[in-house]
Amino acid sequence: MFKKAARPSPGTGHASIADAGPCRKSLRLHVAPEAVAPVRAAVLGEFQKEATLPGFRKGKAPAELVAKHFAKTVQDETLHRVTKQAFEGAVKAHGLKPVGPFEVSRADYGEGEGLALEAVVEVEPEFALGNYRGIPLTRTSAEVTSDEVAQALAKLQDSMAQMVPVQEGAPKERQVPNLDDEFAKDLGFENLEKLRVHVEAKLREQKRTAQQQALESALDDELLKRHRFEVPPRLVSHQTERLTRDFKVRLLLSGTPEAQANEEAVKFTEQLRTNAERYVKLTFILDRIAEKESVTVTQDALVERLWELARRWQKDPAEVRKLLDTQGLWPSVVSTLRQENTMTWLLAAAKIENGVAAKTQPH
Repeated sequence: MFKKAARPSPGTGHASIADAGPCRKSLRLHVAPEAVAPVRAAVLGEFQKEATLPGFRKGKAPAELVAKHFAKTVQDETLHRVTKQAFEGAVKAHGLKPVGPFEVSRADYGEGEGLALEAVVEVEPEFALGNYRGIPLTRTSAEVTSDEVAQALAKLQDSMAQMVPVQEGAPKERQVPNLDDEFAKDLGFENLEKLRVHVEAKLREQKRTAQQQALESALDDELLKRHRFEVPPRLVSHQTERLTRDFKVRLLLSGTPEAQANEEAVKFTEQLRTNAERYVKLTFILDRIAEKESVTVTQDALVERLWELARRWQKDPAEVRKLLDTQGLWPSVVSTLRQENTMTWLLAAAKIENGVAAKTQPH
């Protein structure tokens, strides 16, 4: 059922709204002729200033002649602006939070009747925040055992093996170097002990990274369990397309033929869509928590992220910022940082217990 607005949107004689599916709203708007007239007058005035017609200097042609000469263009621009204003007014009057463009299915205009519009738009999901403080989590140990160091060194030895001749005329045999100071020096270390310390530090770094990723993944799972709601289908589709594109690129970069990469992407379509829906849901949850807890992003953090992107893309920071602004991506950078800060806040507020050591394979 369509519901009439408590009061008309600015410039509209009638506005109504109805549910049209998960996170979708249908709108019916009517803009009265008297609301269209001043917009048309403004558009006509702009055309008149720039118009150059035979027998008149630029900007000196009569409005009636300009209106006749540019009739269709003036009307198209007028209706474009009136439509934009009508939607903006409806959004404000109804407290809508669009997450995509309005899909217009009807736009009928008559000089005596005004403009009748019908459209559908996807909006932010409505959901109540569940309990997100003190979420119980288990932190795996980042301790590195002597066995793990030994296994990593053995893999290094194996990677340095060479095929060498045993005797003349005989097949070559695979020879693994001895694990000694000479082996360490071949890898750029002063001695075997220095190499061992380096390997242990690398393993610990890997475990700490895995530890943090596991904590964040477990936190994500808990947040999703505590917040059940539907998300805008188009947002999920767009995110699925992005994940699919990234998946194919990774396969292509690893040497997979294009046809095979496409086949692999098809196999994982459902999984990619599930991941996309998970990402979109978490985005809404984290944004709501950030809003409630007043989580912000400092100017210093934004500058640091800009420099990080500049180093990654090997470009000047000013050039990177201009590129992001041109493509409308800067708000996304800010949003990503805010979500990262929110995750940090949630982890600080969580009840984390230390668990058993993670069985991370050495690399």
